This record gives sequence, structure tokens and C-alpha cells, in this order.
Amino acid sequence: MEKYRKGILDPNEYKELIWILGESDIEQVLDQYISQEWKKDSKSTDGGVSNLVKMEKRLYRKQYTYIGVGASLFFLMSVFLFLWDTQKPLSVDEMIYRTGFGERIEIALDDGSKITLNANSIFKWTGNWKNTRNRNASLVGEAYFEVSKQDGIPFSVYTNDVVVEVLGTSFNVDSRNKATKVYLDEGKVNLKLNEENEGIMKIEKVKREVVLSPGEQVSYDARKKMLEKLDGQTIYTAAAWKINVLNFKNMQFSEVLDLLNEIYGLSFECSDRKLLNTRMYIGVPYSNWEAVRQALELSLNIRFLKRSEKEYLVKK
Repeated sequence: MEKYRKGILDPNEYKELIWILGESDIEQVLDQYISQEWKKDSKSTDGGVSNLVKMEKRLYRKQYTYIGVGASLFFLMSVFLFLWDTQKPLSVDEMIYRTGFGERIEIALDDGSKITLNANSIFKWTGNWKNTRNRNASLVGEAYFEVSKQDGIPFSVYTNDVVVEVLGTSFNVDSRNKATKVYLDEGKVNLKLNEENEGIMKIEKVKREVVLSPGEQVSYDARKKMLEKLDGQTIYTAAAWKINVLNFKNMQFSEVLDLLNEIYGLSFECSDRKLLNTRMYIGVPYSNWEAVRQALELSLNIRFLKRSEKEYLVKK
């Protein structure tokens, strides 16, 4: 709130503020915040006529400052509610989980389901599912789901491109770089293209719904507008990170560098076109960046030369 008042919020903090404005009882929180500021201002002043005049002037200015802040915050909240309402119902019980670069967390949901959230990912969960009879979640990044059955109440995972609908099963969702991959480990899922995506609405040849069986993986490329289904997959080939392995099966080295960027937040420069086009068929332990770096250097006979805290030059 204080950063917003001073106009020094960074983009991520601004996004968080927008989400906070969707929480319940936000009006009481704003009132309490303003009251506390008034009390602090009053306690910081000494007695005396001159100080009293100064205090009155400050409170006068503060009154209009916080009226302006409150008005702008409530304006933001109304815009947020309007925009959200045009897409999906707002839940006052929504919970947000985030992971940083190189971080993974285990999430136990109140419906009995378990989520493993991969690095650099955001998972949102609607907690009032008992009232709505729908368990809705959204994902940016990658996560492995172990969904608990709840008397026929469906569990839906929304990404930018697809919706995964299940009753009780285990599956992996990877939604990065304008593409979504869904791998089914156990059970059965129903995959639907996200009708809210305007680009999909213009494509007539793409199937809108796909049913997956265990060992199958569906990949949707939003840039090419292509839907591909693969069978004979395993957790090692489709979601190896869940078993602590980074599996670079049939991946070009350039794709490996893109994946490392997503997981560890690092950037890489490599001018060797032959090296970038080299296909890899190895797996390395999913660990901290230094351990992964050493494994790749030994496997490919390359060197990651550090240029700055987050930048590396790659050479044979």
C-alpha cells in the first residue's frame, strides 16, 4: 500500500496488488491502514500551538492524500472485478502459490489433492469448491497433479491454451513458451482447447476436445496452432523432473538452453551453430544450477563461462 501511494511499485508488485484487491474484506483493510497512518501521524507531534497548526496542516494534506489513494485503489478494484467477471467467476477463496528459479514446492490442497509445482511457476486454486461443486485451478509454468476423487466433483486446470478436466488421476501439465503439454500418468483426463483464446476460435481444423489414456501426451503449439498426440510415453520421458531428472531426450542444444532459462532464470550466448543444432539424448540430475552445469560440461565437452551473475557464454 505504501509503495503504491509513493508510486514506486515494480511490475510484479503491481500485479500482486491487483490480486490483493480481489480478496474479501479489502474495504476493512484499507480503512484500518488509513486509521493507522493517522494515529502514527498524531503520535509523532509534540504539544504547542505551532506544532498543532503543523499537525492540522499535515492531517489536512494527508486526508486528501488518502482519499485520493483510496479512490484510486477502489477504481482499480472495480476495473479488476469487471475484467475478471468477463472471463470467469471471482473467488474470494483463491490461493496463489509461486516458485522462484530453481525452486520446487509440494502443495496439499483442501480436497485431498497433491500438487508438485516446478520452478518458475504460478498455481492458483479456488478454495470454495464445496459450494460451487467445481474444483478450478490455473497454471503458468509446470506442475504434476495427483487429484483426489470428490464425489463426482470435477477438477479443472486452466492454462492459456487448454483446459484439463479430470475426476481423479495423476498427470503433468507443462505450459511454457506459448505451448502446453499434458502427460497422463494414471487415470483418464479430458483435454479441451481454451475457448477464451481468440486465436483458437479462428481455427476450424483443430480438434476442440481430446481424451487421454495413461501413457499418452498431448502437445498444443499456440504459435503454429497445432495439436499433437503421442503415445507410449512414461514419466521419465514426459515429466522426468518429478523424479529429479532433467531429461534432454531428442532435444536440440538450443532447446536445452531455453529450458535452463525457464528453470534457473539464466541467459546463455552461444555462437556455435553446430553445437546449438546438436541433438541430445542424456539425462542429468535435477539439482541446483552448479550441479547441472558440471553434468552438462562433462557430457558435452563444453564450458559455461560466467559473464555476469545471470549470463553465461557457452563454448566447446
